[in-house]
Amino acid sequence: MRQSSMWPGGVFLSFGLWLDRVGDDTAPAAVGDVLEKFGGTYSGAMFYGPPGIAFSRVPDAPGLSYAGARSARDVRRTLRDGAAYRVSMTMPGVGPVAVSFEATPGEEVPAERHPVEVTMEAGAFAVPRALWNEQERAAAEEREALVLRYFEACCTALDPAYAVLHSEGSTPTPAALSVGRQLGTDVYVARRLGLGPRLTQVNRLSETREWPNGTFYSGWFLTETTDLDALLAAWTRPGLLLAEKLTAAVA
Repeated sequence: MRQSSMWPGGVFLSFGLWLDRVGDDTAPAAVGDVLEKFGGTYSGAMFYGPPGIAFSRVPDAPGLSYAGARSARDVRRTLRDGAAYRVSMTMPGVGPVAVSFEATPGEEVPAERHPVEVTMEAGAFAVPRALWNEQERAAAEEREALVLRYFEACCTALDPAYAVLHSEGSTPTPAALSVGRQLGTDVYVARRLGLGPRLTQVNRLSETREWPNGTFYSGWFLTETTDLDALLAAWTRPGLLLAEKLTAAVA
């Protein structure tokens, strides 16, 4: 497998998880375990290196190497050792998937301070809805259901503080949120953080899904909002509150 095959082709669709409750496991290993339970299989490719590297983006982290044909057992062991920074999988219905530490633009930090993202091809979501033909619309509905299934499974099993679904975007860290970085349009927030009363305007502008541990607010993936600027503004204060709560939790 070539290095280029570690990422799905075309436009990317990702969900990034800010995992503050992974226990003794590494965050990518925990995500991989969930995806395996839903039929995912490791493809054998990975970027790996010494645990604890400070970096901004995989695969630019210093000291990383690439392996293209490792056994699933070897990939799992490397993940649990904290030495795997990106691994490839195949998921039923969506094809190639990468599980990776997400980039932290402008900030080199250890792995545990990176979100973990699951990336796949966007499929029909790479095209504006207004341009979908009947076949693309059907394909989008199928992909939407599968992506939501895997996204909800990770949020339910791993209880992230928050998670962001995006296309060619990123999941901001609490540090980035604290200086005003926008959270996004499609955001999951854990119920344990108690932000529900602060999300009245977000709720009005979004389509929502209630999951066991929190709520997914969608302004693009499920239904496009009629007022994008208002939705982004509505997330500003909750994003700052998320940063405050999570910073206080580790202080």
